[in-house]
Amino acid sequence: MFNSAEQSKAPPSTRKAPPPGSVLQPGNGLPFESVPDWNNIGIFTAGIVVGAVLGAAVALLMAPESGEEIRHGISQRVRRMRGDDNVWDELAEELERAASAREEKAAEVSAES
Repeated sequence: MFNSAEQSKAPPSTRKAPPPGSVLQPGNGLPFESVPDWNNIGIFTAGIVVGAVLGAAVALLMAPESGEEIRHGISQRVRRMRGDDNVWDELAEELERAASAREEKAAEVSAES
C-alpha cells in the first residue's frame, strides 16, 4: 500500500524563513517558492526618486549664492585644479564684476531719486 520511496521524500518539518522582500508562492512540486515582491521594490524605487527630486528642489531654493556666482566659483576651482589659473585673467573678471555691481547700485540710487 505505501511505497517506501514516497515516504523518504516527505518535506522537512521545519521550514526556512523567506528572504526579506519576498513572498512565498506555490510552485514546482515544492511546498513554496520565494519570488521577489515587485510591489515593495517599486514603492522603494519611487521613494528614492521622490526624495532625490525634493532634495534637488530644496538645494536650489536654499542656495546661498546666485547661479552666476556658483558657476564662477566652480570655474575658478576647475582652473586651479588644471593649473590654468592666470592672475591677470582673474583680476580682469573681478574688476568686471565689481564695475557691473557698481553700475547696478548707481542705477538703483538714481531710480529712487
